[in-house]
Amino acid sequence: MRAITLPGLARSAAAVAALSALLFAAVVAGAATTQPASTASTASTASTQPCTQPAAATRPAAAPTTTPAEPCALPTAATTGPADGQMTQFGAGSPFGVEYKPPKEIGGKRMWASSFLWAKPPKLEVEKWLSAEPKTDGKFVLIEFWATWCPPCRKSIELLNGLHKKFGKDLIVIGISDEPEQAVRALKAKYKVEIEYFSAIDTKARTKTELGVFGIPHVIIAEPGGSVVWEGFPLLKGYELTEKIVAKMIEIGRKSGSLK
Repeated sequence: MRAITLPGLARSAAAVAALSALLFAAVVAGAATTQPASTASTASTASTQPCTQPAAATRPAAAPTTTPAEPCALPTAATTGPADGQMTQFGAGSPFGVEYKPPKEIGGKRMWASSFLWAKPPKLEVEKWLSAEPKTDGKFVLIEFWATWCPPCRKSIELLNGLHKKFGKDLIVIGISDEPEQAVRALKAKYKVEIEYFSAIDTKARTKTELGVFGIPHVIIAEPGGSVVWEGFPLLKGYELTEKIVAKMIEIGRKSGSLK
């Protein structure tokens, strides 16, 4: 079992101001009512919000017919997921019951986790690396908390693969799941999706718990030095994580001399 610390850099006032401009304006958080979840055939294209977390010991196995409009759910205790990554509908009769958490509003932006923006995040606790272990010193570090059963998580893999290919010299991309190793390794065979960036598991979900994550996928990006400069659901409409945002962060990092 290993722990790695996100790299260190003091932010200049100019860098903070420039990075602040990257954070988009608000959308009003909406509590979930009765919203259906997706079939496996539509999950890869229609999922545009993260998966939220039921308090039940297991995830539902029923296969609903449409895409969830709220985030994919993570259980608080179990490590198994619903059949073929499906979630039953939200709202009345949902698996979440009274434990269901609506998204938070952080500066107007909908969030399915606690905010660590401009703060130092907790250490990334890794139970096992499924790829080589990355060297993060002097780099921006992107960490996504995800699961194979979550349709929006699988959709975001293409985005992260692209960021890894384009910015890999300056940006370390890490995906971490709290599922068993065999579930993550079966991703390609089961869903025809392949992770090309760094990958790890922590079945105890220690870092995810410290960040207060209750909806996935959830991404944080830390600048060299540890401060979080971007956070949230990477596919949230109007607040998407894009190559343009990452390129601007890296440009600022180069000008400040923080990148190695």
